[in-house]
Amino acid sequence: MNKSCHPLIVDLDGTLILTDSLHETLIVLIKTQPFAIFKLLKAYLQGKAAFKKYVYEQVGYDVEQMPYRHELVEYIKQEREHGRKVFLATAAYKGIAVKTAEYLQCFDGVIATDNKHNLKGIHKLKAIQQNFGQDFIYAGDSSADLVIWQNSCGAIVVGNKVKKLAQKLEQSNIPVVKQWDNSAFSLVVWMKAIRLHQWLKNILLFVPLLIAFQFYDFPNLFLTFIAFISFSLGASATYILNDLWDLQNDRAHNNKKFRPFAAGKLSIAQGITASSLLLMSACLIAIYVSWFFLGIFLLYLLITTLYSFRLKQVILMDIIVLSVLYTIRIIAGGIVTSISLSYSLLAFSVLIFLSLATVKRCAELVAMPDEVITITGRGYIKSDLDVLWPLGVSTYIGAIIVFGLYINAPDTIIHYSKPALLWIVQLFLIYLIGNLWMVTRRGLMHDDPIIYFIQDKKSLIILALITFVISIARFL
Repeated sequence: MNKSCHPLIVDLDGTLILTDSLHETLIVLIKTQPFAIFKLLKAYLQGKAAFKKYVYEQVGYDVEQMPYRHELVEYIKQEREHGRKVFLATAAYKGIAVKTAEYLQCFDGVIATDNKHNLKGIHKLKAIQQNFGQDFIYAGDSSADLVIWQNSCGAIVVGNKVKKLAQKLEQSNIPVVKQWDNSAFSLVVWMKAIRLHQWLKNILLFVPLLIAFQFYDFPNLFLTFIAFISFSLGASATYILNDLWDLQNDRAHNNKKFRPFAAGKLSIAQGITASSLLLMSACLIAIYVSWFFLGIFLLYLLITTLYSFRLKQVILMDIIVLSVLYTIRIIAGGIVTSISLSYSLLAFSVLIFLSLATVKRCAELVAMPDEVITITGRGYIKSDLDVLWPLGVSTYIGAIIVFGLYINAPDTIIHYSKPALLWIVQLFLIYLIGNLWMVTRRGLMHDDPIIYFIQDKKSLIILALITFVISIARFL
């Protein structure tokens, strides 16, 4: 029989879509019905088929938002145009499979898990053979599919283990018809997932050392660096969890839909594993620094978690929490080095970071198309700009005023040989933050002000000048 006439059987999870439908629906269930976890355990004890059925019936399945393997979808459509029959065969619950088939409109039928039979591995093979014997070509992505491939007349291999799986199929004399590797699975993708650039925020732990001019206190400098690593790893763990929690919202966002988990470049299982490892490493490092530091670090993680799960959806509360999280980093640096922090420093920190957090929200609202009513996953609407503009600018001015009071404070006069030069720093700060607001007002601000700072040469030059003038004021 001509192989071009053999039906093409296509797997769903990891093959047709770049994610796992069960993991996706589980996140939605836990997010919308947190107390359903007890019923989940009961359903799991009844078997995987019943478990999948329960999850699907509770939350359904948003077929339009899934990250599809578009090259495979196009191939399927071409094969159907040439007369080949194509079927979707998956271990996912049949409701998900039917929705997918109806949405893509490129399948002749569906074979899927029902409320009694979980079609995984050998069970899926038996269901396929009941309909097609061994005259079929199968598209899959994992070692669990080997038993199906070995009983087929051709294979399409996709995913992260294409080369390894293709070699095994060649040893079994199964021809590989097509293969698509997840080429995006790389170190660069992981760097994006852990948001390496966001580690810059944790430089705030060094602020107490800088303010006290203890640059050469190498024991404290080393401890602060270790604390920096702990905070950075812990922050990356929470960023990953936040991305997993926000998958649906991110996929509806113009820029965030390209994040590794939203785009399906990394799986949910990989994200949970990586986040757990990062979090454990961060806690162990925090214990090495001190138990007191571990306490402030856990407080930071608690607030970050509350922010990710709920507080970021509460208008104004989200930007207040962000400013507090920045300030906690400075407090943590003071704990590590046993340096007392002035109230003026903490007030300046809260106000300046409240302004920067407001910049971020305003930038999102300005960039939002007119037909969109609210920011996805947030509580803000376009008209809120009328409140956010004055709020952000006033907190920025408040921070400048606090800095002016700091210049005239007795402790400042003691630490600086030429404290009057700090007024130049204040002018630089007025320009630096004011420029951010001007850029935001014109709709030119990046979603993340940190990235804007890194990429904007003018801002980097101003920061360098601020550092230079402070050094002159101290040592001249």
